[in-house]
Amino acid sequence: MTASPLARKVLALPYRERERLLVELLDSLHDGDRGDALDGEAWEGSWAAELDARLDGVEAGTVATLPADQVLAEMGAGVLTARR
Repeated sequence: MTASPLARKVLALPYRERERLLVELLDSLHDGDRGDALDGEAWEGSWAAELDARLDGVEAGTVATLPADQVLAEMGAGVLTARR
């Protein structure tokens, strides 16, 4: 994995500075009006549809699943990767 020059600079900051920057960045996502942002009801509907689709895939056997203990072990070891 390669980081951009900006990311390398940010990652070199002390923990508290990275934390402060993260809070500022997250806050900035909530400022202003985004045309593509979902309101609460639309957001919930979107997630409900996504969860239904995932559940349908699991029930149909078309989605691979992992045992919870394996997922937790991978998370603890820091090796969990995106699976799609």
